[in-house]
Amino acid sequence: MSIARVAIGVCLAALLTLGACGSTESAKQKSDEQFQQCNEHFQQGSEHMIAANEYREAGESDKAQSEYETAQGEFDKALDKYGAVLAEDPDNVSALVNSGIVYYTKGELAKAIAQYQRALEVAPNDADIHSNLAAAFVQSQELDDALEEYELAVELDPELAEAHLGLGVVYIQTNQNQKSILAFERFLELDKGQDPMASEQATRYLKELKGQ
Repeated sequence: MSIARVAIGVCLAALLTLGACGSTESAKQKSDEQFQQCNEHFQQGSEHMIAANEYREAGESDKAQSEYETAQGEFDKALDKYGAVLAEDPDNVSALVNSGIVYYTKGELAKAIAQYQRALEVAPNDADIHSNLAAAFVQSQELDDALEEYELAVELDPELAEAHLGLGVVYIQTNQNQKSILAFERFLELDKGQDPMASEQATRYLKELKGQ
């Protein structure tokens, strides 16, 4: 299953759009009408989520308060739609994760953490979710928990670039500079410039750490 990801620092939350709501097994247990309604709610939630980020980015570039207010409204609508999905299917990992991303983006970190933790109860070996949870812990300044989650994420998926970036930042904040260098170098190997802002951030950190 593809899961939306968040990254710390300059990186923005990535959005996902899934064509199905819930697992195949849960789909069999629902009527076609219920499943279709659940799927529609999820898609609508994703549309609101995308719109909210567009308004928010416009507000950042134009310094327009009205754009931020509109973004907040769209985020709230997204949460309503994901809530409708979870009312039908409480174990829907995608809705749990996307709800977490909305809360994270809104700055409601305790709620984001709770959603990610609930998602991990259903999918405990999903590296992306562990990485998302770690990012929320970083923003909450819960660095020990963040480190644990990032290290678990890269253990589960050694090629998860975002987790290596996050590890690098946490290692800096916990005075583990040599580990930080290795994490940033690994991120750059894996990312290959796909996220230019994150690559710039990692490169800058490396120069500072190496005294260049």
